[in-house]
Amino acid sequence: MTTPEDRIIDTVLALDPLADLPRTGWLLRGVRPCESIADHSYGVALVALLLTDALRAEGHEVDGERVLRMALVHDAPEARTGDIPMPSKTREAARAIDELEARLAKDLLPEALYGDWRQAELSESLEAKIVRSADKIQMMIKVLSYERQHRGRLDEFWENPKNFRDMGLPLAKRVFARIVERAGRTA
Repeated sequence: MTTPEDRIIDTVLALDPLADLPRTGWLLRGVRPCESIADHSYGVALVALLLTDALRAEGHEVDGERVLRMALVHDAPEARTGDIPMPSKTREAARAIDELEARLAKDLLPEALYGDWRQAELSESLEAKIVRSADKIQMMIKVLSYERQHRGRLDEFWENPKNFRDMGLPLAKRVFARIVERAGRTA
């Protein structure tokens, strides 16, 4: 029988590789050193927290704990698969990867956290939409940061509309517009 103490230790050990696995998209574009998957997950959690606070200030009811739980585990399966870049995912491959990631998430995470991961994947609740938009916002802020540091010209990120998915959240849409503006680009 696994104790709660063992579950805590086992979960952290299972997800620990995320700290050492680089985000493949940056490596493919010559950005070195680059953020790890764990760095990205922290950034997503931070953006999601800030979005949550801003949405609450606008009068929305948001379960902040749920947002953070989803944000922190949204890339958990990548502890086993590594970061698979989007261009390599055909529709069929993406479906197979989604199925694999679901099995891995179930193996890697305690039941409650698996539920949070699943909710983030489904993107149905406001909280899940916050996390999904935070994922893209964090990435585009990182693009802006890397370009400001002269660590690469990352034009293709700005040109791909999938990188600006706001999940129907007007606040996320406004954040994306400000990122584009700060980069001196046009949407």
